[in-house]
Amino acid sequence: MPPRDDSTLRVAARVLSPADAAYPAGLRDLDRAPERLRVAGALPSFDRAVAVVGTRASDADAHDFAFSLGAGLARLGCPVVSGGAYGIDAAAHEGALDAGGVTVAVLATGFGRAYPRRHAPLFERIVAEGGALVTEVDDDTPPRPGRFLARNRLIAALGAATVVVQAPLRSGARSTAAHARSLGRPVLAVPAAPWDPRGAGCLAELRAGAHLCADPHDVLELGLGEPRARSRSAERASRPAASAAPASHPDPAARAVLAALGGRPRHIDELAEATRLTAAELSRTLVLLTLEGLVRDRGGGRYAPCHSTTTL
Repeated sequence: MPPRDDSTLRVAARVLSPADAAYPAGLRDLDRAPERLRVAGALPSFDRAVAVVGTRASDADAHDFAFSLGAGLARLGCPVVSGGAYGIDAAAHEGALDAGGVTVAVLATGFGRAYPRRHAPLFERIVAEGGALVTEVDDDTPPRPGRFLARNRLIAALGAATVVVQAPLRSGARSTAAHARSLGRPVLAVPAAPWDPRGAGCLAELRAGAHLCADPHDVLELGLGEPRARSRSAERASRPAASAAPASHPDPAARAVLAALGGRPRHIDELAEATRLTAAELSRTLVLLTLEGLVRDRGGGRYAPCHSTTTL
């Protein structure tokens, strides 16, 4: 038996046209909607889908943010759409998958020439775990520079909003943001250090009117609707988050913070005293829990579990 070509995906594909009921409605908003959309896997409802994009050459902090953002959006019932590339794209896909959510990868190549080749296992995992791969090109289409820019319009059209996590001034992620604006979809950007060229594109997006994104709730507040559980894990079991979250979180510091919150807003000084975490540990943990959609920053140094209905 000849060795497997690692760029050939082991997925079953179908072809959709704009006349098909299953064809994503958002793509019909494009001036050049794909006449033949190749799909592998199960397409989600895109009403609350969020496109998460950014540079392939992301730093560790941006990678971790993209992973946590993907996970947090998934826990809030938002499918995560991205391009399957190295860096920010892969981190967002993996975060959504690890949270039990649904993610969609929009490829610039055919399913027989998956790119990057090293992401073939990721692409197959996306399909196996309830998500989808989509492309507008035939199976044997190889990677070409122009195809990636053309693909970006599909990412923007499938997302009800687009988040740029980290991007230099000249970036494919910014072309996705431009397509989103042209479609009337909100654009968000993660603020970057002004001296870091890897995030200069995010600062430019913010200057151009993009909304600031510091956690998944910033996306929902733009009108994607109230949070509702739509992940596979939520479908498998209906259990109250208030009792499950503290005991089940893999991070010991996160478990301590969730337990200290106890279902109501508390000041950061109270949390420090209750958890005995250092200031740096507590800050890191609160950022993590906020990105995961488990804790909400209420302002004034106060934090609340997201299932809490207590008012200040």
